[in-house]
Amino acid sequence: MNRVRYLFFIPLLFIVSVCSAQDLPELLQRYATPFENMDELTALTNHIGEERLVLMGEASHGTSEFYTKRAALSRNLIEEHGFNFIAVEADWSSTSRINKFVKHKPGGPETIDEAMETITRWPLWMWKNEEVKELVQWMHDYNEGLAAEERVGFYGIDVYDNFTVMDDVLEWISGIDPDLGRSASNAYSCMTRFSEPGDYVRMIQQSREDCASDMEEVLEMVQSLENHPDADRWGFFRAEHGAKVAINAERHYRGNLQRDATSWNERASHFYLTAERLLEYYNDNSRGIVWAHNTHIGDARATEMGRQGAHNIGQLSREALGRENVFAIGFGTYTGRVLAAFNWEGNMESMEVPEAMADSWEAMLEATGHETFYLLFQDPELNDALDRWIPHRAIGVTFNPRNERGNYVQTILPERYDAFVFIRNTGVLSPL
Repeated sequence: MNRVRYLFFIPLLFIVSVCSAQDLPELLQRYATPFENMDELTALTNHIGEERLVLMGEASHGTSEFYTKRAALSRNLIEEHGFNFIAVEADWSSTSRINKFVKHKPGGPETIDEAMETITRWPLWMWKNEEVKELVQWMHDYNEGLAAEERVGFYGIDVYDNFTVMDDVLEWISGIDPDLGRSASNAYSCMTRFSEPGDYVRMIQQSREDCASDMEEVLEMVQSLENHPDADRWGFFRAEHGAKVAINAERHYRGNLQRDATSWNERASHFYLTAERLLEYYNDNSRGIVWAHNTHIGDARATEMGRQGAHNIGQLSREALGRENVFAIGFGTYTGRVLAAFNWEGNMESMEVPEAMADSWEAMLEATGHETFYLLFQDPELNDALDRWIPHRAIGVTFNPRNERGNYVQTILPERYDAFVFIRNTGVLSPL
C-alpha cells in the first residue's frame, strides 16, 4: 500500500482494522461485477485507459475458460483499443512461425492446421489446443484487410526450445554471410553438443566453465549484419531476439546451480525483455497484451515469492513503465477439472481441481455466491480491506491434487493485480 492511501484514508483504515476475514465475502459481493456472457465480461476493458501493457494471467495452464476469456478480452482490446500484439508464455521459435501465418508473411504456414503443427514441445496441450487455434485463426482473418505495418502479431516470451532458436539464428546468419554462419555454428557448438540442459549444468559443475561468452559472440555476429542489404527489418529482429533467447536460456539453466531465485529471475527478466522489445519494434505508441500464469503477471512484490527474492514480469513492467501504464488481470477458480501431468514431461491427465482451501482467496470469492464475476481494485475501501496476506491458488503444468496446500502462494490480492476474474467451476482445454 502506498503512502498516499495512508494520508487520505486514515478514517477508513480504522474501520478496516476491525474488518474480520469473515466479513470479506460480503464486501467482495458488494464490489463484484457478475457476467454471464462475453459482452458483459469485455466491459472490463472500459476500465483500461492508456496502459501500454495489459497482462492477463491464469491460475492453471490447462483450463479452457482462462483461454476463452482472455481471448475475448484480447480481441476487444485489439478491435476497440488499438492493441498491436499478443505475447504468450510460449517458445519464440514456434510462435515466430505462427506469427508468419497470423501476419500473412511470405514463406509461412498456409493454413491454420499447418500453423498449429509448429508447436512440438511438451506440454503440447498448453498451446496446441482448440482454444488457441480459434484465436490464431481470428488474428489471421482480422489482419487480412489491413496493411502489413498495421497487422497485429503473435509472439512467444519464453526461453525454452533454445536449440531450435539457435538453428533459426544460424539459418539467418548463413543466408546472408555463409562464412559468418560457420563461425556462429562453431560458437553455438559449445551448447549444442549437449542433448539436454541438465547435461550442460552438470558440465559446469564439473569443469567450472560455461558457454556464456559463446552465446554473446553469436549475438554480436547477428548485430553486425543489421544494415546488410539482405537483412529485412523483421528477419533481423527475429534473429537478434532469437540470439537473446539463447543467451537468457543459458543463464536460466546455469542459474539452477544457485540456491536462490536466480534461475527463475533470469527467465522472468526475459519475459519482460521480450514485451519491451516488441513495444519498441512496433512504434512509440504501441500497446501489447501478455498471457502468462498468475505467478508471472501478478506483481511478485505482493506475494511470498517477492519476499524470497523472486521477481516477475508483473513487477518488472510496473517498475519500468510505471504502474499507471500496466494493467494486470488475474484469473482464478474454485473447483472443476484441469489438464496437467503428475511430473515433468509426464503424460497429460484430466485431473480434479479440489474445492479451494477454506482460508484461501478462492474460498472467499466463492462465498460471494456469484458463479462468474470480476473485481476492480480501484476503490480505496475495497483495497484497504483486502490488504492482507491470504493463500492464493497456483496450478502449473505439473499438479498433484493430493498436495493441495502446496499449490498456494501467500498474496495481497489488490496489490498483485488491477482486476481479478473469478469463475467458480472450470473445465479442461481441448487439445488438438
